Amino acid sequence: MSEKWKAAFDQIHAENELKEHTREYLSRKVYRRRERRFPAVRGFAAAAVCLAVIFFAGGSWLFFTPTAFISVDINPSLELGINRFDRIVSVEGYNDDGRELAASLNIKYMNYADGVAQILEDQNIEDYLSQDALLSLTVAGENAEQYDEILADMESCASAHANVSCHSGDVEEMHEAHAEGVSLGKYRAFLRLQELDPSVTLDDIRDLTMREIQDLIDEYSAPAEESGSVGTSTGSQYEPESGHHGSDYGNSHENRHNRSRHEHE
Repeated sequence: MSEKWKAAFDQIHAENELKEHTREYLSRKVYRRRERRFPAVRGFAAAAVCLAVIFFAGGSWLFFTPTAFISVDINPSLELGINRFDRIVSVEGYNDDGRELAASLNIKYMNYADGVAQILEDQNIEDYLSQDALLSLTVAGENAEQYDEILADMESCASAHANVSCHSGDVEEMHEAHAEGVSLGKYRAFLRLQELDPSVTLDDIRDLTMREIQDLIDEYSAPAEESGSVGTSTGSQYEPESGHHGSDYGNSHENRHNRSRHEHE
């Protein structure tokens, strides 16, 4: 074989060896290094995803957890759950009319003041009020500062409407009311009536409107007040049309409410 062709074949052989050595070098030094890096990157990405899930889950829990409640009672009875950001996160009906009204409303995630305003502007509610019905707004809350703010707003709202009153409540009473299948507002009106007539049961007033319950309270309380047997507490009457918060359904319940608020503070 001529020297020219031998040199050409040797050059091809050398290039093949160089390629093979180069491939081995890259495999050892580069590809394997990348393989070592990728698990670290994947681990970091997985950790970031976990943190994001925890963050959003925690934020979701904070957003959707009610910290205050507004019971709206007239004939429909419903309750609004308010989160720590003053947004309505639940609308729960506590009788057939209340569930029907709750289903017709589009107030979830609104600010509570706007939501209550929309309820008061509902045609059915306006019709009730025009027929001398009574509407009660009862506020309960776990955070004293938020509770006071909502109560003040509801008092202001009540004062701007005829036949609308505002009352204070507490979370303990609310749980008692729910255990009995009624709203907080109706339950507190029942407690006031029961103070005047211990024989009255919750079943006696469960299907009554707030006007009918108030008429019973007036009927039972008037003779007692005339005889002077009821007068140990101030503002003990339900005060449905005062436009102010008629929180005194009886001293025992108001004192329990105050104790509950101080515990949270």
